[in-house]
Amino acid sequence: MKLAYIPGELYLYTDEDGFNCLVLKGEMIGRFRSQREGIRRFNELRSRLEEGVPKTELSDEEKRNLLVREIGESLTRHNSLRNAGPKKRTGTRTFG
Repeated sequence: MKLAYIPGELYLYTDEDGFNCLVLKGEMIGRFRSQREGIRRFNELRSRLEEGVPKTELSDEEKRNLLVREIGESLTRHNSLRNAGPKKRTGTRTFG
């Protein structure tokens, strides 16, 4: 398992011994056997770090461009039903 909050340089990962290691700015600040405890501490620290980071508001033009790009990408993705070949007949498993 790996979690990261890159703006605050906060990372949670599982080491080879099975412990969940919590690292902040290159310094190990916690090592937990329980995954639940590691995630809980990670979320606490992340919420504290997020308070210090200013939120970026997108302008209407940027929102519009993102929406248009997302719609364009969703229309050109692979459609497995449209590109599927004809169904193959399967033989029977009975004898004679």
